[in-house]
Amino acid sequence: MSLSARFISAASVLALLGACAAPPPLETRATAVAATIAPAAAVQVIRGEWRDPARDRTVPYKLYLPATTGPAPVVIFSHGLGGSREAATFLLQFLAEHGFAVLALQHPGSDSALLAGATDPDRAIDQLRVAVGDPRAAVARFGDIPFAIDQLTAANATGPLAGRFDLSRIGMSGHSYGALTTLVSVGQKLQGPRPDLFREPRIKAAIVYSPNAPRNQDAATVLADIRTPMLHFTGTADSTPFDLEATPEGRQVPFRTITGADQYLIVFEGGDHMIYSGRVQSGGAMTEAQQRQTETIERETLAFWRAYLLGDPAALTALCGLPGRIAPIGAAEVKAPRCAGRE
Repeated sequence: MSLSARFISAASVLALLGACAAPPPLETRATAVAATIAPAAAVQVIRGEWRDPARDRTVPYKLYLPATTGPAPVVIFSHGLGGSREAATFLLQFLAEHGFAVLALQHPGSDSALLAGATDPDRAIDQLRVAVGDPRAAVARFGDIPFAIDQLTAANATGPLAGRFDLSRIGMSGHSYGALTTLVSVGQKLQGPRPDLFREPRIKAAIVYSPNAPRNQDAATVLADIRTPMLHFTGTADSTPFDLEATPEGRQVPFRTITGADQYLIVFEGGDHMIYSGRVQSGGAMTEAQQRQTETIERETLAFWRAYLLGDPAALTALCGLPGRIAPIGAAEVKAPRCAGRE
């Protein structure tokens, strides 16, 4: 498997450094995005790490637990290049407030440790270019997903978290490099003798924030076996030189190529790459456009998980009406047989 490195500008590195900073705690924040969303509930946040002796690897995690007594559906989140388990706090906290157990993983080898001590942009550029082109970091990251699900399974069987997770309802999601991790987890083929090595059948639905087109491979071939319902997010300004995708249009390739399951696409007008990472939301006042994008990310993410993990018919109807609802701030498309008669 190969991952091609791209040039990274000094400005982009500084933006990424900002994205890696831990956002302020949001454990008690309630976000009102629609009258149909229930008031926020308390959330328990647990940080820890799991040791995988088989891979000689330690995987840090951040677990958001909803204030429910019964088993909760599970959403896994994978951060982008140079990120950490503190990524997308605004969104993951929001989901937990509304009944989902959310697991944010940190992937050593492609996480914020890459930028430790790199106050010089040129040095940071070099470190990130090496990391994005390192297939070992990719393989390790992809392997973190089945390992994490195994750890949740063990925790659900015995101990203080026993019975807290509904492991028949697992969703996978990620931003940028995490979106690639998500696609691989649901069936994007890799180069090599075992192209489906990291496919995870326990994942029932997926969301990709700023995904990439497959690198050096035919998209129709490597995405042909995906049978997982998926929501895709991108924007018309979703292009960054430190990522694998050169153009915003390239981020729509997975949506346009996958035919094996319901697919939804949201494209924000003027939406950039970092609106999903949490950097914008934790950096102070947002513009009106950023606020509306943030609310839409929260609302439609929640609707998708409710529709495809909980079987909520009202949430499915809302998703089927995405094109009309997103129109003021962007565009949306739906390729979903389940939407017949619901538009």
